[in-house]
Amino acid sequence: MNRLDQLLSAAEAHRRAVSAVALAMVLAIAWADSLLPDISIGFLYLIPLLLCAAALRPWQIVGLAVLCAYLRESFDPLQQVDGSVARMLYLLNPVHWVAGADGRFFVVTAGFAMTGFFVAELNQRRRLLALHLAEREENERQVRVLIETSPLAILTLDPAGRVQLANQSARSLLGFDDELLQGVAIGAYLPILKRLLHSQRGGGNMRTSVECKGQRRSGEVFLAHVWLSTYQTSSGPGLAAVVWDASENLRDREGAGLDSMMATSRVLIGAMSHELRNLAAAAASAHAALAENGAGELGQSERYLALGSLIRGLEKIAASGLRVASNRERAVADLDTVLDEARIVMEPGLREAGVELRWDVPAGLPLVQADHHSLLQVFINLARNSQQALETGSGDRREVRFSAGVESDLVLVRVSDTGPGVAHPESLFQPFQPGAQSAGLGLYISRAILRAHGGGLRYEPQPQGSCFVVELWPAENAAEGG
Repeated sequence: MNRLDQLLSAAEAHRRAVSAVALAMVLAIAWADSLLPDISIGFLYLIPLLLCAAALRPWQIVGLAVLCAYLRESFDPLQQVDGSVARMLYLLNPVHWVAGADGRFFVVTAGFAMTGFFVAELNQRRRLLALHLAEREENERQVRVLIETSPLAILTLDPAGRVQLANQSARSLLGFDDELLQGVAIGAYLPILKRLLHSQRGGGNMRTSVECKGQRRSGEVFLAHVWLSTYQTSSGPGLAAVVWDASENLRDREGAGLDSMMATSRVLIGAMSHELRNLAAAAASAHAALAENGAGELGQSERYLALGSLIRGLEKIAASGLRVASNRERAVADLDTVLDEARIVMEPGLREAGVELRWDVPAGLPLVQADHHSLLQVFINLARNSQQALETGSGDRREVRFSAGVESDLVLVRVSDTGPGVAHPESLFQPFQPGAQSAGLGLYISRAILRAHGGGLRYEPQPQGSCFVVELWPAENAAEGG
């Protein structure tokens, strides 16, 4: 607030004092006007109006204008009377004014009042403008604080591809911790920004997000996720970008994907080894029976001995696979989070396919024994199977429903649909089924994943459509049993 604002604020807070000052100034001018009968100084009455109108109320401005106009006309040189005292008393009486004085009085009153209102309105507009500028300055300060303290790198580029504005996060991201980034060509650090900026030379603005390679000043390469928009300036297109270093997210994502793949692989190896062990056991029994029931020469033949070696080799492979499958850490998953992530992944695809998703899942489901990513893949696989069944069906009602609850110490999640149903449910979980989508391993692997954590997957017959039930053990039950 400057000195003028302080004076105006003080004047508005003390209107009576200001009115008294204005009246004193008017009386002083009137006294001077009475001492100069041959000179008109009536214009001086504008001074108190100009100085005090900003702090006066409208009726006070009108009253002051009437008084100033009255005194100005009273002491106008046109009123010719000799003798100072007699002249003053005579002229203050409007009855003795010369012809035309009434018209001048009303005109001057209007002029003085208009002047006062103009000054008051000008001050009001100046005050509003000052308030607006103060608010704008505060907003700009907050925006600057927001930009400078943002954990995301924020920068703007001029039409030449040089940095105009960069916050502390941008300087840290690109390796300019102790130096300014303004004026630096961005092409050496985020080349895609310069290419996108030059692609807008023809006009039009662009808003998009991209993943690209970034490079720090030290030469270190990182994965950059960039949200950007272009805008037009007088000298050409500019660009604003928000940059996030996604390298850690990439490492976490790939690490989680590898862990999930290894967990699924162990489950699949275990399931296949279990089947292989059963086949090897049956083959070993048949091999032993041949030796007992056949001639002695059969037991000594090379082919018979080779078959025995092959069977024992299969048994060793199966045993090794089962050991690999059993070598896993106990996993606990938050079922609420897994189902929420599954919904985020599934819902857009179902909506685009014209399939309604009904979600009857209560909040607060218990933690369960399962691997987070593997369990997520189970739910996504079941939803995709339902979507494919609905797309090939001819029903008018196309709906997939998820429901969950605790029954008999187990957490059950049901995935049902209104499709044509399953013709041969007895062969659902057999691998490599003819006519199945992909390799026919989806349900087989899903059940193996759940069984590896003590759960299960079963088909529940329905009057219409199909329903699969995912069975999961609560984590606290495992802790008690362990």
